[in-house]
Amino acid sequence: MYLLQTTSRYAGQLFKKSADPVTSLIFVGVILFLFVLLIVGNSISQKKNQSPGSRKYNKRGFRKAAQTLGLSKKQILLLEDFIRTYHVTKPFALLSNTSVLNNTLGKAVRDADHLQGTNRQREARKLEIYRIKQRIERVAGKFGRISSTKDFRLNDKITFELESGLRYNSVVTANLKEFFCGQVPKDKHGDEVRWKKGTRIKVYLWGTGGAEFSFVSKTLGYNSIKGFSSILLSHSQKVTHSHQRKFRRKSLNRPCYFFPIKIIESGYGRKITKEAVVLKNQGHLGTILDVSAGGCSINSNSPLRRGELLKIEFETTRGNSVVAFGKVINMRLTGRRRGIMHIMFTKASGKNLNRINAYVYDFA
Repeated sequence: MYLLQTTSRYAGQLFKKSADPVTSLIFVGVILFLFVLLIVGNSISQKKNQSPGSRKYNKRGFRKAAQTLGLSKKQILLLEDFIRTYHVTKPFALLSNTSVLNNTLGKAVRDADHLQGTNRQREARKLEIYRIKQRIERVAGKFGRISSTKDFRLNDKITFELESGLRYNSVVTANLKEFFCGQVPKDKHGDEVRWKKGTRIKVYLWGTGGAEFSFVSKTLGYNSIKGFSSILLSHSQKVTHSHQRKFRRKSLNRPCYFFPIKIIESGYGRKITKEAVVLKNQGHLGTILDVSAGGCSINSNSPLRRGELLKIEFETTRGNSVVAFGKVINMRLTGRRRGIMHIMFTKASGKNLNRINAYVYDFA
């Protein structure tokens, strides 16, 4: 009898009525919600800490991202070849304006000189490599806008332009609340170029993608910044953004010769033929202020008029001669006879374009 009573008592406990099912469902729902929230939060945190270039590589995703940038099939295949050849650990970093891209393309340009094939084929390969850089740089330039000189960073490359049209390269050495500093430029003899306090100077800065920014500043004085002789310049809130150039340009300030080109027609009616003749006996001396793969600007006492054609001979560096043909798209007088011609290249060999690109991008 005692055994039956005991069993009956425990049975009552075992089969006791359960808690409210609605409460149980709410409790389970809260647990599931917290679990999902934890997973989503962890995923977002990982994405924030992961740079675009560190994405896990897969060929399909890489090709799709490259096509979105506007790269051609040939250029994409070249990049895939570079990933294998140079063991690129962050392949997606090649699709943005990064040091990984510059270092990889630099190796590819140098190695192109040792590839089998004709000189023409090697130059064509180098030209395609530079076009990859130019395309990626243009896409990056759409997002790199500057509204104030206070946005300048250390070592940003800047150019000073005088009223005479002469330009001098420099870099930002400091950027403070009251003013910013640029390294004092030097002339072709290696001597420092200095201006009086209060001199108005036009300053250019090229952002990512070759985007050009310009503003007018005043010299405030000179000082030594981290061992560099520097010019102190006033800040400006009126930074002008000009149209984004197709090709990055770089100051040159080297002598050049240019020759007018005359178009001579011969024949009659439908048989008229046109021939471009270089007037070699009418050569002029000038100074190339800056250059890009798309054109240059020349300061001269004998500028040609807008629309005229010309042949240009110059050197990017000592011994690296360049010959190109172009058209004057604009001419601005800076004196009684002197003027600055803005020239668009109309014809240049791959070798000549590569010499210009090598100077402008300086992958070495």
